Amino acid sequence: MLGFRTKKAEKRRPSRPRNVIEVLESRQLLSATVGATMHTNVVFLPSAATSTNSIQGYTPAQIRTAYDFSQITFPSGTSADGAGQTIAIVDAYNDPNITSDLSVFDTQFGLAAPPSFKIVNQTGGSKLPSTDSGWAGEIALDVEWAHAMAPKANIMLVEASSSSVTDLLAGVKYAAGAPGVSVVSMSWGGSEFFSWGGGEFASQTAYDSYFTTPAGHQGVTFIAAAGDSGVQGGVDWPASSPNVLSVGGTTLNTLNASGTYGSESSWSGTSGGYSQVESQPTYQKNAITSSARAVPDVSYNADPNTGFAVYDSLPSQGYSGWQEVGGTSAGAPQWAALIAIADQGRVIAGQATLDGASQTLPMLYNLYSAPSTTGYSTYTSSFNDVIDTSASNPWQWRWGRGGSSGSQAVAGYDAITGLGTPHAQNVVAALTSTTTSSTSGSGSSSGTSGSNGSSSAAPQALPASSITGVFTTSAPVSVIGGASGYLKLRLTNTAGTRFTGPITITLYASSDSALSSNDASVVALTLPKVTLRAGASKVVKLKFSYPSGVADGSYYFVASVDATGTNTAPATAATAATTSIAAPTVDLSTTFGGGQSVRVTPGKGGTATVTIQNQGNVTASGTINLDLYASTGSTLDSSAQILASIANRTIHLRAGRSMTFHVHFVAPQGQAGGTYNLIASVTSSTQPSDGNASNDVAVTGTSA
Repeated sequence: MLGFRTKKAEKRRPSRPRNVIEVLESRQLLSATVGATMHTNVVFLPSAATSTNSIQGYTPAQIRTAYDFSQITFPSGTSADGAGQTIAIVDAYNDPNITSDLSVFDTQFGLAAPPSFKIVNQTGGSKLPSTDSGWAGEIALDVEWAHAMAPKANIMLVEASSSSVTDLLAGVKYAAGAPGVSVVSMSWGGSEFFSWGGGEFASQTAYDSYFTTPAGHQGVTFIAAAGDSGVQGGVDWPASSPNVLSVGGTTLNTLNASGTYGSESSWSGTSGGYSQVESQPTYQKNAITSSARAVPDVSYNADPNTGFAVYDSLPSQGYSGWQEVGGTSAGAPQWAALIAIADQGRVIAGQATLDGASQTLPMLYNLYSAPSTTGYSTYTSSFNDVIDTSASNPWQWRWGRGGSSGSQAVAGYDAITGLGTPHAQNVVAALTSTTTSSTSGSGSSSGTSGSNGSSSAAPQALPASSITGVFTTSAPVSVIGGASGYLKLRLTNTAGTRFTGPITITLYASSDSALSSNDASVVALTLPKVTLRAGASKVVKLKFSYPSGVADGSYYFVASVDATGTNTAPATAATAATTSIAAPTVDLSTTFGGGQSVRVTPGKGGTATVTIQNQGNVTASGTINLDLYASTGSTLDSSAQILASIANRTIHLRAGRSMTFHVHFVAPQGQAGGTYNLIASVTSSTQPSDGNASNDVAVTGTSA
């Protein structure tokens, strides 16, 4: 749900109608079938930035100022940048240029690359789906701006095979269970009803459990864009799920180039309103009187006329490069960044990351107090209460349910801007606090949560899966990271009925025998159709490479067995013993053969024997350069005189093996043996690279 635009340079001012080229969404009924699709909107102005000097749209620095991200502080001067957290972004199809596009974006705005940027398919594998230029624009916006607002957070982009409900929810399920993930951003959705005829997606409630923290995983918050179809299009799902933080849109105007907050009004494109399917969650009761779930919960700048600078090199409808982008899609990844920063603060304070349904949403609504109450000023210190003074919208009463849902915002909560846009520093302070306020609307802090700062409600638990797993082979005692291996896993149907359906098995390396958020993912395997009668078993062979990015140590292998589509908690299986995993290393050690001094005759030829040994644990493949110097000292410096070189010699040196070079040289004229040393220096370009530079240089004396 995003809009792209580029325009000629101009001063920032309130938005006004502009001619655009727009790709309209299909108004397709949601259903449980594979054919049902989620959508995104793409809007272009017929122009493009011709240089970096003509880039339009807000910059990261401006938005950090406008929404007070720059004011967030943590104890001991720790930067509030999302460090240690992982933001999962779920989109459809592949953007083959996203890594290089993010680099261009970072360079333009002086940002370092994310600590980790990982791209996987909907089951966590490395085989990515086909390319779609429209969704590539969505991916560029989501990745670049999640990173812009939480620059030290890890980013994991999950690319679903298609925009179908089935594939996107598979991506959500993988993202939620992936190690380290604490927030999932979803900038897509579909209307709850088709055209104007009703036909609500009544079965959507069966899928709301996808947006809950998996059993045994750290807390996860799920965030979705509210939609860009206006109130006449009905509310979108998954934004209408009570387990999801939904983000509406505004028009943000700043006063100057530094991003000083000026004014803000609602954006008419927001799909705000009331669900035709979902009942009102308890956390909304202090904000609005209704029997239905109101959307959105919060808001963020979304007007393409006051949009964000995005770099997308994949051409779409003739446009590529720098563009100005809007849509509620822009708010979802940036609210995800804000939650990641809050989770960073909670970890610093010794608390667990936030669970969206039981913590994030109730804690945000607990900040609300209605206008004219004593707590209103406390509420507005955490949110910009976006208020429009224009005439009421003619759609508002027709499409509302339980109250007005027009595209003009009113004082307090409304179903177009929700609670409002963030004063980020106070929102983070509230989410990292060990107390939560009551739901009475007073805005006071009256209720004490548990020691981890959570509310008393627990995340929704899924029933146990009937498909269990047991390893039937023993793991090796020790291995080198990157080496190939396999394990056999027996799947058993413990139910009293026949099972038919897909099963996804994800293998992790764990320091203990239980699955936890810091375990390293090894491989994911999806079996598209498994049929097991009651009590029957099937043995699956898992082929993989042992992880090379983990610290040296002993690890259990833990398998998560997910009966996809059954909405059950995955079963787990662990190996009985640990495997010692050592990182693959190459250590090329240089010595003079025999350890004796080299005999020389001034001005005459001589031979030095140099031995190179691989003291690492894997084969070194690549090239080396060997240079021989004469020096009056024992260290290699600018006074050393080069005598001979061997350049670009190809090597394939196994661990523990060595190779010897007989280097012929002419001894320096006028210097007798014993008055200088020979220094051999080896530089290499191997895979893996030489991990120890301290023994790459050898020294020996000379004798006559």
